Amino acid sequence: MKKKDVLRKYLAHNGNVRVIILDATDMITKCRDTHNLSNVATAALGRTLAISTIMSSMFKDKSYRLTVQVKGDGPLGNIVVCGNSLLKMKGYVTNPNVNLPLNSKGKLDVAKAVGKGTLNVIKDIGLKDPYIGNCELVSSEIAEDFAYYFASSEQTPSVVFLGVNIGKDNKVSKACGYVIEPLPDCDDKVIDLIEGINLNISSVTSLMSDIEDIDDVAKTISGDNNIEFLDEMYPEYECDCSSDRIEKTIIALGRDDAINIASENGGILELTCNFCNKSYKYNLENIKDIFDKPSK
Repeated sequence: MKKKDVLRKYLAHNGNVRVIILDATDMITKCRDTHNLSNVATAALGRTLAISTIMSSMFKDKSYRLTVQVKGDGPLGNIVVCGNSLLKMKGYVTNPNVNLPLNSKGKLDVAKAVGKGTLNVIKDIGLKDPYIGNCELVSSEIAEDFAYYFASSEQTPSVVFLGVNIGKDNKVSKACGYVIEPLPDCDDKVIDLIEGINLNISSVTSLMSDIEDIDDVAKTISGDNNIEFLDEMYPEYECDCSSDRIEKTIIALGRDDAINIASENGGILELTCNFCNKSYKYNLENIKDIFDKPSK
């Protein structure tokens, strides 16, 4: 069975430029369907999901995990995306049904939906404490915010393009993105070339719809017809919630609080996963059993 969503990595300009391109149309469609997202919420969460997938693909160890938080003061609330190096991704927004008029350019008004705030990136890479980087949102359009994050927090100036296109049938017709990162020894002339090319690209979804072969997209955006293919990966929207994880949440509540909450709700404690909307229900006997289990 052919995988539809794909992420491909390349080197360009004699190994001096890294290029990562992602087509995530199916994954973001599944995310939209899971959360019943409005169009503007689909665009905001979809862009964040796309760049988080690209960032997760940069991990070198299978156990590494990424959490991205876009905390804005707009009506959308917070955007949260989690993933790992295998590109098993999940995400949600606080208010998935937000609807706003189109902006002055006739586009979905992601900036107004997100509002002003901060971008937080948390990387669990096997150290005692996770790496935490953050920056202010500079445009709240997501792509520009991550470009600023890469430059300011990770000292890796990069070109970032992200896009989610909603068709006339109200479905996700294309969701994609790419990152171009000049490596430390990259010549300034190559950087100028790449910047010039990408300044003339107005829509990544149009580009990747017009040029269906991702290799050709890589050649176009990098200005190098002799790109070197490195790797191909297949991202998926997949939640890893489980009864064990939910039970840990109940334990964190404490025995008395968990029982009190259940008692106030007809004897049932119901917890719902933010990422997949799966509901877990526990009666009073179940709750007592959780706390009476011998500790491992």
